Amino acid sequence: MKRILSITVLFAAGLVSCNDLSLVPVDRLTGSNFPLTDNDAIAAVNGVYIANSDFSSSSSYVAELPADAMQCGEEVTTGSGAAIGVYRHDANNGTVTYVWSVLYQGVTGANAAIDNIAAAAAVSEPLKTRLTGEAKFLRALYYFYLVQLFGEVPLALHPEDGIGVTRAPLDEVYAQIVDDLKAASASGVLPVSYGGADRGRATNGAARALLAKVYLVWAQVSPGSDAAGKYTLAIEAANHVTGYELEEDFLDNWNTNRRNGKENIFSAHHVISQASNGDGGNHLAHCSFATGFSDVTPHLIVSDLSFYNRFDDRDQRKAGSYAKRLYNPDTDDYFEFTLPRFRKYIDTLNITTTNLTRSIDRTILRYAEVLLIKAEAQNERDLGPDTESYEAINQVRRRAFRHFPVTAASADDVPAGLSYEQFREAVRNERFFEFVYEQKRWFDLVRWRILVESASVVKNEFTDKSAIGLKHYRFPIPQSQRNINPEGLWQNWGWDGADEAKTGANPYAGFK
Repeated sequence: MKRILSITVLFAAGLVSCNDLSLVPVDRLTGSNFPLTDNDAIAAVNGVYIANSDFSSSSSYVAELPADAMQCGEEVTTGSGAAIGVYRHDANNGTVTYVWSVLYQGVTGANAAIDNIAAAAAVSEPLKTRLTGEAKFLRALYYFYLVQLFGEVPLALHPEDGIGVTRAPLDEVYAQIVDDLKAASASGVLPVSYGGADRGRATNGAARALLAKVYLVWAQVSPGSDAAGKYTLAIEAANHVTGYELEEDFLDNWNTNRRNGKENIFSAHHVISQASNGDGGNHLAHCSFATGFSDVTPHLIVSDLSFYNRFDDRDQRKAGSYAKRLYNPDTDDYFEFTLPRFRKYIDTLNITTTNLTRSIDRTILRYAEVLLIKAEAQNERDLGPDTESYEAINQVRRRAFRHFPVTAASADDVPAGLSYEQFREAVRNERFFEFVYEQKRWFDLVRWRILVESASVVKNEFTDKSAIGLKHYRFPIPQSQRNINPEGLWQNWGWDGADEAKTGANPYAGFK
């Protein structure tokens, strides 16, 4: 994967600005002249991965900060990222605009790669099949982010589709995501694994895992469209994710010496050479430890000690998710923080440079989530858990409490006999414990329709999230986009410029 992410210049010029959603690549390596060889085709798809890495540094600002368990530790809250944490952002917010742009740049590259590789007679057929599968997986991933963040979004599938495009219905966007993932996960398209420099590319397991997650989320955000059937499809896709197992040591998932470990399914890869300043490009490490050994809070930090205190002290995820106390080699002593730091992206072996070296990968899909998707989907479909649901959630808990093998029953298991509501709460709690600072919390609270209820109660000496409202179930469509195409890109409900003829009087009735 290092090869993928160190050749940015080969394709970046083909990713045009998405300010007008014009998805026509203008680089000389597109169209009838490209690709000419297998290496050209590989370079094209390598470029599609770039947006995945570019999204890393902003991912927590949109997927964690506006939820309940994270605050911005900066003193100035007028910056584009900081404003999101106290709900002062609007359609002109720079972080929101950047996220929209970079994800559509990924779509742009995927569309060009899919069409051009299909038409390239000189590219070998097996490679053409694989690379098209990779590009469709990535297009699905980018659209999955977009539809969750913004709701109905423009659906462009070819480079020429972007001019004046209108926001597509929610179900249409999800259906296209599913189509891409079904194509990518079909037999013989993507390999089960890669070797050497290709490790980290999209695999069959990644396509099936993302498909399981998409079905689960689609069933919840659009429940009228055969929710039970989608839950079944989520379970089936999850059951086909094989060849992975949980790491015994939870923190091995973020060990830079163990990239692409046995639990990892798909990540955004970062290497020192890829960013222009040579720092690796992933600011998640910097954002969680920018102020080092001091009580001056960094860019992103836990909202309140109560989130840290939710964890059982025996749960290895407590120390794996939060650093309350860290060894400082400069003082040869331990430093205890008033508010713990997010632990997963702190390199304790090189702690004096951890906020400068940003080459650690951003985890997107790992096997623990597949197990929890399976448990949640079955409980939602049948309105109560079955034996396999208990086994799935308890594998995750047994690893957390260091019971090996994880398939053996333990006293820390979720107890049998729970009702639908009790098991649903157990799954939701487990997702909180498992995925701290993994850019999932806001997405979870939104699909469970409890975002405002969960975040608004966080009001203490550290932060005040009481300004949250129902409109924050979606981000605003960037104003720069609407200025170019105001009719096609109507604004989301509750934000300045919204038209109730387009949005309805309140699309979040019944949401908490």
